[in-house]
Amino acid sequence: MSSRSNKPVRQDYIAKIRYSNSLPPPPSNPKLIHYNTTTPVSSKTEGDQLLSSLFRKENFRSLLERIDDQLGLELNLIDNVGFLDHGDQSSIGQLKNKPVSLHPKDRVLLRDAGIGKIDRTDQSVSFLRRTEYISDQSLPKSSTVLTQAEETKVNEKLKNNEEHNLDAEHQLKAVEDSFTSANNSLSDLSSLKHPRKRKVKAVDAWPLLPDTSMMDNVFMNMRFLGSASLKRELDTLKRQQGAKYDGTLQKQKQESAIFKPINSQDGEWISLFELDDEQQVRKLYQDLHSTAPENPVNAAEPTDDTTSNYTYKFAKNYDMHYQGYTNTHQELAVKFVPDEQSPKKRKVAHYLPVSGKIELRKHRASTNSEINKFIKERTYDGIEFKLREPTTEELKDMDRLRSEFDPMEYEGSDDDFDALDEQNNEEEVGDNDRE
Repeated sequence: MSSRSNKPVRQDYIAKIRYSNSLPPPPSNPKLIHYNTTTPVSSKTEGDQLLSSLFRKENFRSLLERIDDQLGLELNLIDNVGFLDHGDQSSIGQLKNKPVSLHPKDRVLLRDAGIGKIDRTDQSVSFLRRTEYISDQSLPKSSTVLTQAEETKVNEKLKNNEEHNLDAEHQLKAVEDSFTSANNSLSDLSSLKHPRKRKVKAVDAWPLLPDTSMMDNVFMNMRFLGSASLKRELDTLKRQQGAKYDGTLQKQKQESAIFKPINSQDGEWISLFELDDEQQVRKLYQDLHSTAPENPVNAAEPTDDTTSNYTYKFAKNYDMHYQGYTNTHQELAVKFVPDEQSPKKRKVAHYLPVSGKIELRKHRASTNSEINKFIKERTYDGIEFKLREPTTEELKDMDRLRSEFDPMEYEGSDDDFDALDEQNNEEEVGDNDRE
């Protein structure tokens, strides 16, 4: 009984609403006007009947405006004499059987403006076509169209170049000329021209070379979109800390962060882990950006002196969208090294291939409780990170990956070359067996 009494009860009330009308009844019965629809009458009589006393007494003239007092057509058909009473349509417009007197000077206005001009780039009747069938590219201008003699000359030149390209000496000369042209463009910027924008001029030039020392790593482009933007968080932290805010420390903290992905069939997420200790942040940033040569360690006897421990704590989760690139050079990360940075290093631009793109958005709880439970179970509270020098075997593996891009600087292991030779021999034996 107690549970039933505490249960809320809903009651609906249905009421009939009645409205009162306090207006008195009309003093007389409504007057019915008899309209003759059977006996044929003349247009004049019909016009007089339409203009009843009721229409004449009411002030309808204020609702019928005049377009133009001199040349415009009267919208009020009553003022057009002869239209209602005599049926004369000439009062509201000229009939087709009567010729129109046009002034000779006005005939030019009726002439089509496009007559006598042929526009090669005109799409013509574009409003009758669908937009997907209209090309955005216009036809080439007459000044850029080659004549038949110029086209024949260009074809002969291309044919001669193809014949020369088959010769090894001409191929070697073409390669050497490309290096000579590249070196000349570094000193003479006037020789550099934009392929499409003629007014654009080169300001500076750098030799573009691959950064082979970093080719053993995988790089991806990570973007924080919408409310997940880091700038908003940094601005809030800057207002809270005031003069104690250290922008350099926050930048080092971001560059040393760890991202751990969470994948499932229902979606992709990623967890962000950061360092809280200021000393650990600065030390890790210094170790990761150190240019000192590697000092390989013995993997069988690891020591605590060569290992650094870092404690990462969970910060937040993001909704992730990953897009891999099929072309290895679809996107490049370029780093410019100016002359002023180091006297021993020359002015150069290093590039690294980007393998994919990751877009991060603010994580929002899903309406599916199973997905929220799955993310919570696979989100760690922290990560114990250990950093040490690579072993000899690890350095060989790194050099093997780098040797694919720079075999002169980095040498692969002998086992790799032996395995490659065995693979080639097996392919040759297989071809002989097929023959």
